[in-house]
This record gives sequence, C-alpha cells and structure tokens, in this order.
Amino acid sequence: MTDVSAPPQSLSIAEVSDATGLSIDTLRWYERQQLFPPVTRDSGRRRRYSVEDMSRIRLMLRLRRTGMPVKDIRRFVELLAGGPETHRERLALLQSHRSRILSDMDQLAKDLDAVDFKIGHYTELVGDGLDCQYPA
Repeated sequence: MTDVSAPPQSLSIAEVSDATGLSIDTLRWYERQQLFPPVTRDSGRRRRYSVEDMSRIRLMLRLRRTGMPVKDIRRFVELLAGGPETHRERLALLQSHRSRILSDMDQLAKDLDAVDFKIGHYTELVGDGLDCQYPA
C-alpha cells in the first residue's frame, strides 16, 4: 500500500461500490482475499482506486460471475504481478476457465430447453382450461 495524494482521476471506495454494485464490505473482503492487488491509499489512509484498479475489479467480477473459483482468481492476480514471463500460465488458466464456461453454457442450454418444454406444457393446460380446480 503506497501512501500518496489522491490523483484527480482516482475513486473512493464508495464511488467504486456505486460503479460496480459491490458493497463496501465486499470490496474490502475481495482485497483481503487478494482478488486484486492492494489499492493505493491517500494521506488519510483511505483507499483510492485508479483506472487500472477498476479494470482489474471488473475483470475479477466477470471471472466470478462466470464461476471461476476464488483460488484461481487469486492465482491470476499473483501471475499478473509476475510480469510478462507469466503470460503462458495466465493464458492456460483463462483457457481452462473458458472451457468450463462453455460446458456450463451447454448445460444451461439443456436446462433452458427443459424449462421451455414445461412452459409449453402448462401453457397448453391453461389454454385447455385445465388450470381450474373445478373445470366447467
């Protein structure tokens, strides 16, 4: 954590919370879990998020939304700090995650088909008047 004056383009934790939809407590927890690099602090020790911090937070959110485990996100952040020599490992991590996303999407498509089938079934029943407790 570097102690510097807040650059004009930096954001407070409340502004980041508003921009991302994450609570302030969640942002602090993610930082403690090392899901993004430590955030710069101003002279009052308040967090100040840079454009780069926001970019990393948005990537982390996408990775979480798509089901990447916390340990893998933490590993990705560690690799980011490792510089260019970690590009291959980062690539492998993202490719593996992409494969899981595609598998999940395939399963979700099948599940959606099942839900659509049931919607069609109940639409027919309602249309035939079979939704009444005592049909006329």
